[in-house]
Amino acid sequence: MIEKEILSDTDCIYNYKSNEGDTILGYLEIRLVDGVIDIMNLYVNVENRKQGIATKLMEYMFENERYNKIMLEVNENNLQALKLYNKLGFKEISLRDRYYGDDNAIIMEKVKWKKIFIF
Repeated sequence: MIEKEILSDTDCIYNYKSNEGDTILGYLEIRLVDGVIDIMNLYVNVENRKQGIATKLMEYMFENERYNKIMLEVNENNLQALKLYNKLGFKEISLRDRYYGDDNAIIMEKVKWKKIFIF
């Protein structure tokens, strides 16, 4: 299954490596279909958190992917992730009741800003 995703034209995994380049400290897995990015997974090793790695991965994606909007779902109790996504401009658009067992999932979206010219 992982091999299928890695070889897919729609899926991409960004890795954040150590300075030596031999250790992956975090990764961002996305799926891009028809201009919409779905964030499948964002993970940073526990010992490497609070170093800006997740932010750098997300900002790299913002700069290097062609998209109209980005969608994700996050556990309502994952306060660190919610803080990150809010800081990066994501907005809550929906709630999935009991998506994580007893916990709800918050559906978030970031729409790419487009320049509008008024004449």
